[in-house]
Amino acid sequence: MLSLGARSWFHWGCEMRGRFWFSTLSFSLTGLFLLTAAAQQTGSGGKTTVTKAPVRVNPNTTNVAPQPVFYAGKVVLDAGIAPSTPVAILRVCSGFGRREVYTAADGSFSFIVGDKNSGIIPEAADDTRIFGADSQYARSNPSVTGRTSPQIAIADCELRAELPGYSSTSIRLDPSMNNSQVGIIILHSRAKKADGMVTVASLAVPAKARKEFEKGSEQLEKGNLADAEKSLRKAIEQYPQFAEAWTRLGDLEQRRKNAEAAMKDYQEAVNADPNLPLPYLHMAFLEAVAGNWEQTRKLTERLIALDPTDFALAYYYNAVAEFNLHHLAKAESSGLRAESMDSIHAEPRVELLLASIFNAKGDFASAAGHYRSYLKLVPDGPLAERVKTELAKLEALAKSQAPPAPSANK
Repeated sequence: MLSLGARSWFHWGCEMRGRFWFSTLSFSLTGLFLLTAAAQQTGSGGKTTVTKAPVRVNPNTTNVAPQPVFYAGKVVLDAGIAPSTPVAILRVCSGFGRREVYTAADGSFSFIVGDKNSGIIPEAADDTRIFGADSQYARSNPSVTGRTSPQIAIADCELRAELPGYSSTSIRLDPSMNNSQVGIIILHSRAKKADGMVTVASLAVPAKARKEFEKGSEQLEKGNLADAEKSLRKAIEQYPQFAEAWTRLGDLEQRRKNAEAAMKDYQEAVNADPNLPLPYLHMAFLEAVAGNWEQTRKLTERLIALDPTDFALAYYYNAVAEFNLHHLAKAESSGLRAESMDSIHAEPRVELLLASIFNAKGDFASAAGHYRSYLKLVPDGPLAERVKTELAKLEALAKSQAPPAPSANK
């Protein structure tokens, strides 16, 4: 079997150093892997339940001219208190998700659907290919951006909250909720050890430091990096062991594309609180960017040990590392777990990873299946034509592998 070197996969427009080895095919996937290493990238995990909101009858919901739609609500923990850290609000439409906003200190949130200036500013590593306003998915699915009538903007959509270590209730949107309070989203603790975003160490943070942290987080989400840095450093000055503040400072440096400074900040977060998962995720991302696969593997294994259910990206990055280390069985296992955890199809590129893993194993039929899955998720994406070409080759190879049909009895 012929093994051909292929350029490493990474975030669109970026490249990793390292080599991937494929069997038979010479499909060079440039700019492929690693969706997000930002604080807002977490997997909600677990099942969601729908919270029934009050019905508000609006006789003027028909023939409404296209316009932005406003929503507001609140997130509380199952103990009845607001989360101690900002929580991302996710709008899921037809199985695809978009993060709209983070909660304020009291757990409240508000956002506008259909306003091109609304929504969370992506981190340096974020991929807006699927959910961005100019993405192929957004062009073909107006419910993502909501730049149509209010009815279409919330078609088959619901709101959830994202916080590692917690499962979220959900609120299904309907036209009666336009420009109003949608209700309360409840986060239920999974009753695990303190290994989520909110750890035992985070509960010791002084109120003044927490206030500066929340201020800095809000400034960071608005893209005001200079003021955000001042606020976050104030929080750290008041409480040097503030792991969450160190993490957000690392996120800030990532936006500045200062990987070295970001890595140092994430390491400070780990030193302050070894049970906080997010720094490990971000560090794994940066190590993968640098092609340090062994470090990527170790960091993702540590993260998975801390929280095996909330971070699909941990398995994703782990699969990338194991593949580059030529550990195909481990890469397959992690890749399949990432795929199974990605219920909203936030990362179609995991299908390309799995296709390459099965291709390297010589299982062309399975590889072809994952290419087909990718094309269903991103039918008109930048790689679609190349994937179709390679899919045709794999299908031919799979056919040649198939056992001959039994001859008919004469």
